[in-house]
Amino acid sequence: MTINNLSPAEVTRYARQMALDGWGREAQEKLKSSRVLIAGAGGLASSVAVYLLSTGVGAIRMVDQSRVTLSDLNHQILYRERDLGKSKATVAERRLKDLNPFSLVEGQSKTISEHNISRLAANCNLIIDAMNNAPAGYLLNQAAVKFRLPLIHAWVWEMDGRVTTFWPGQGPCLACAFPEASNGHKSALLGPMPGIMGALQALEALRILGGMGPALMGRLMMFKGDQFNFHEKPVKANPQCLVCRRLYP
Repeated sequence: MTINNLSPAEVTRYARQMALDGWGREAQEKLKSSRVLIAGAGGLASSVAVYLLSTGVGAIRMVDQSRVTLSDLNHQILYRERDLGKSKATVAERRLKDLNPFSLVEGQSKTISEHNISRLAANCNLIIDAMNNAPAGYLLNQAAVKFRLPLIHAWVWEMDGRVTTFWPGQGPCLACAFPEASNGHKSALLGPMPGIMGALQALEALRILGGMGPALMGRLMMFKGDQFNFHEKPVKANPQCLVCRRLYP
């Protein structure tokens, strides 16, 4: 039996999404054969991982060096008070394994660096940037350029969020959109915001992995929670980008 064969239990588990027009069994089998790198194990990553595993992604690799703190618990849904002080990657791996016995979960408690990013992204089909960390985002972008992988980026702060898809070689890379780093991490945050933006990242990932194609490539979608509205602006590949320009004629 190959990895993308669905068992009878899986067919029942995923019946509702397999009934969608444009999805079906073929898309579900593509999903099962996919491996995703999730950079981060915080609020965005919690939401992304739960939805990807629940819907049948075959394997995820979650990487985060931090430990659970009390202030994490208002927006990081994978953790409980009994997890305080423990490695997020370790706790997340254990908890996520309970979600779906048909998927593989690997948690790595380490800092993403220029020395390990290629190894972490190797054999993955897609990268999720869920770190709210500009320097880490640029490292993920380098891996996306090297392997020509889609990189689904999100950022949350206060009651605002943004999400987009970078796909070097097909569309802009992160450095095309943000040639300069942002002003750094902002600590103020309303609890549901990472869940909202992380769910959008998961939806985009499912579209790509299932063969529907990206909806957010070339579109930076922004959500303002205080006004409850979405707006967007276009993002174009930069032929002069110092990171990805070699991928374009």
